[in-house]
Amino acid sequence: MRARVPSAEIDDVLQISALHAIEEAQTLRDPSRVLPWLYRVHGNIAIDSGRKRASEQRLMKAMAVEAEPFSTQAATSCGCGVALARQLGARYASILNLVDVDGLPLPNAAQTLEISVYNAIGRLRRARKALKKRLLEHFGVSSLRACADCRCSFEGCCAESGVSGSATVI
Repeated sequence: MRARVPSAEIDDVLQISALHAIEEAQTLRDPSRVLPWLYRVHGNIAIDSGRKRASEQRLMKAMAVEAEPFSTQAATSCGCGVALARQLGARYASILNLVDVDGLPLPNAAQTLEISVYNAIGRLRRARKALKKRLLEHFGVSSLRACADCRCSFEGCCAESGVSGSATVI
């Protein structure tokens, strides 16, 4: 078992296996074969634990390779990015604010918003895609870094959102 299950999880796997064996005891057809049956139950639980761990690792790796985040550095030079992010709606603005502005890890942001991590991943991707689309429509670029010399404070096009030239939080 030590080969399949990390030492920190051995107790949990044993307890889950015991609970599962108790719950499924009525499915045992031949009582003389209880030991092989218990080994099979335990092996299946250990395999499931490994699959869950691998899935979580893939999820963490996928979160690490997310698209270019909304940068606070860019927001300080251009308040329009913040204004555009606010126009995306509360659901998108909140995830962008927590992850890209505040630097909160995605699992923590999901917990704060009371949504699943998978929901947070999808919401963050959609929010970033929508923000890029708005940036492309407004500035003709898809990145706030490319908008270093923003003229919106002079032209007043983002003034109606009340953020022109300031870097307030989304």
